Amino acid sequence: MEDSTFSFGLPPSLGKQPVFDMAREFADVLFAARFTSVVPYKSYEALQKALFDGEIDAAWGPPVICARVEAAGGVIAQRAIRRGSTTYRSALVNRKQDRWDLSVVKTGGFRPRAVWVDEWSMGGYLLARALLKKEGIDVKEQLLNERWLGSYTQCFDSLAEYDGDITASFVGGGSLEAIWGTKVERLQILALSDESPNDGIVLAPKLDDKRILRLLENLTQLLDNRAAHEVLCTQFSV
Repeated sequence: MEDSTFSFGLPPSLGKQPVFDMAREFADVLFAARFTSVVPYKSYEALQKALFDGEIDAAWGPPVICARVEAAGGVIAQRAIRRGSTTYRSALVNRKQDRWDLSVVKTGGFRPRAVWVDEWSMGGYLLARALLKKEGIDVKEQLLNERWLGSYTQCFDSLAEYDGDITASFVGGGSLEAIWGTKVERLQILALSDESPNDGIVLAPKLDDKRILRLLENLTQLLDNRAAHEVLCTQFSV
C-alpha cells in the first residue's frame, strides 16, 4: 500500500442489513478520505485478523474488536454516538404471539432455538448470552440449539418464518421500528442486557505514527463534510 492511500474493512453486519449490500455506497464516500479499497468481511474474526495482520489500515469495529485493538496499541479514531448516546444494549427477542418467557426456559418448560448474528457480535450475541446467564439459564442445556446467521435481518427473518425462536437485537436511543422495520408488529423484547460502549472506527495496531496521523486527519476532514457525514451516519446507524 502506498502512503497516500488507505484500505478500510467493514464487519459482516451494520445495523440490520448485511454489509455486502452497502459496500459500494461506503466505497464512494470513503474515497474522499483516500480509502481506495473498502473490504467487507464475512465474520468479525476475519475482520480482526486483517487489522492485526496489517492487511487493512482501518475498520468499523464492534466493541470487542475496539477493545482488543486498543489493548494491542491500536487507536480508536472515532467512537459512534447513536442518537445522542455513547452506549447501547442488547435485547433478547421473540415473537409477540409466543406463550413463553425466560422463566419458562429457566424451568425447562420450553427449549428455544436461538439464532444469533455472529460469535463476536456484542449486540447480536455476546451481551445476550451474558444476559441469559444472568437470568440463570444454562445456554448449553436449556436452548435446543444455536445458529449464527450473519446479520440482524436474517435473524429477524428466521423468527418471522418460524425457523428460530429467540434472537438478540441491539437497542439504542431510537425507535424499535428503525431497527426491526416491518417486523416491529410481530416481535417483542423479553429482557435487556447491561450497557456496552458503541462501535467505533479503529486503526490497525501495526501502523507507524506518520500513517496514523494522516489517517486521523483524513477521517476528521471526511466527517466535517456534511454530505459524507450524513451518509455515514445513516449507514452506521449513528
